[in-house]
Amino acid sequence: MPNLEPLNPNSEDMQTLKNQQAAKAAINTTTAKQPFLSIKDVSKVYENPKDPAKPFVILDGVNLQINEGEFICLIGHSGCGKSTLLNSIAGFSLPTTGKVALEGTEITEPGPDRMVVFQNYSLLPWLSAEENIHLGVETVYSDKTAQEQNQIVEDHLKLVGLTEACKKRPGQLSGGMKQRVAIARALATRPKLLILDEPFGALDPITREELQEELLKIWQEHKITVIMITHDIDEALFLSDRIVMMTNGPAASIGEDMHIPFSRPRNRARIMEDPKYYELRNFALEFLFSRYAHHEEGEDADVETEKVVLPLPISGKKPVIAAAAPNTSEPSPFAPHSAKSSPISPIKGGVLAVSWLVGMAALAAINMSGISNQLKPAKQAETAPAAPAAVVSSPPVPTPVAVAPSAASPAPSAASPAPASPAVANSATAPASTQTSATSDISDKAQLGAIEQQLYAQIDASWRTVPTFTESLTYRVKVKQNGDIVKFEPTNRAAKDFVQETPLPVLQVPAGSPADSQKTAEFQVTFNPNNGGVLEVKTGN
Repeated sequence: MPNLEPLNPNSEDMQTLKNQQAAKAAINTTTAKQPFLSIKDVSKVYENPKDPAKPFVILDGVNLQINEGEFICLIGHSGCGKSTLLNSIAGFSLPTTGKVALEGTEITEPGPDRMVVFQNYSLLPWLSAEENIHLGVETVYSDKTAQEQNQIVEDHLKLVGLTEACKKRPGQLSGGMKQRVAIARALATRPKLLILDEPFGALDPITREELQEELLKIWQEHKITVIMITHDIDEALFLSDRIVMMTNGPAASIGEDMHIPFSRPRNRARIMEDPKYYELRNFALEFLFSRYAHHEEGEDADVETEKVVLPLPISGKKPVIAAAAPNTSEPSPFAPHSAKSSPISPIKGGVLAVSWLVGMAALAAINMSGISNQLKPAKQAETAPAAPAAVVSSPPVPTPVAVAPSAASPAPSAASPAPASPAVANSATAPASTQTSATSDISDKAQLGAIEQQLYAQIDASWRTVPTFTESLTYRVKVKQNGDIVKFEPTNRAAKDFVQETPLPVLQVPAGSPADSQKTAEFQVTFNPNNGGVLEVKTGN
């Protein structure tokens, strides 16, 4: 056995060991403290040709650190300098003061380590999808053979699902396909940082959600660092690790840096059922619409704003406090700095008075029309003979109640509305008809009525989004005897565009589910935005 003698604390060997350990510790400390992307005290100022003493300050003292592999979403009002900040990161425009560094190296010009995907795709219209991607690959990988370059292009076309459309030019592609080409072109160069400037802003809701899912798959596979501008809070909550919120311009800066706690991989429906989702969503909305509400030019910033409550699609969640437009005609006793109303000339006062009278008359006409429409079903019920139609309303409990019209139970009128369901944002009572449809396998009216009630209650209790449509959405829905939705088809353009805002995709039985011998019935489901939002379910077309 060798003779192992302890090291002398004063010996050269011991001193060398200490030096090595100290150097290693210093390297680890430097690596831990150095972020992947560092934005430090960045400001962007443009000269004012009309008044050189008052330059245009776009960004003022922006500080942000992003770790490698993070997915960051940047949100804020239009004109707050989001794109200006991304241009500094991409190297298109240098900051007036401050520093942007990637892996410790200051960014002074564009480079292949940072690729940008724009909202307008930025594809060359005379080149095919394959050639647009190949142009970027051969520019960055000029040292590779033509075969290797072609293989990279082919792999990335397959990655975004465009192998079959590789020979088509941008004019022959849909908006979603163009954006897939732009994403594939950016990823084909294997950048260290992917910069997305509202990449899905011009797409319809269905394509938008599909590309969000594709982007997450690509990001999880390649672990690329992503910084993305978006105005969609739900999109930011679904995609990002952190949401960075910017204050209003001019002289914008970072207002909040909000961490998103949901684990990955993410399921859209599951995270939207999490109460934390609505807490974060409300916080972002409160930041945008209250703390940093967008003011038009010339508004007095000292005017106190009136607080209003925005409803959420699911009951039991905390309301959103937003800022309404201030009423400056009369100073508030609680706002010592409120703006005082300026004197109004007689001519201006007369014009305002006439405008007010015309507006009141129009509102009265609209209200009378609405009341007349609400009373029409009641009048028809009084004159028409009793029919076996079941009237389904939204009760405060999940189980729907069927009420058969009779002398003892008159039809609901505007004076006595049924209580609205808390599960649907601004939902109202929904009449239903049980006429026999030629396309249904079930002819028994009582059974059709029961299935109809079950379908209505199922849709009514399954809302996960705040409706934003302004036109009626109508769908043809096929339902089993047990209430399972096996198929639905939009019957108008608005229904196709806004299908993801309805619960129908969530409620549909997954493809490939085992078939059974249950009969089916077809119903027409209509989501009407008028009168506060009406949901109607009836058989047939």
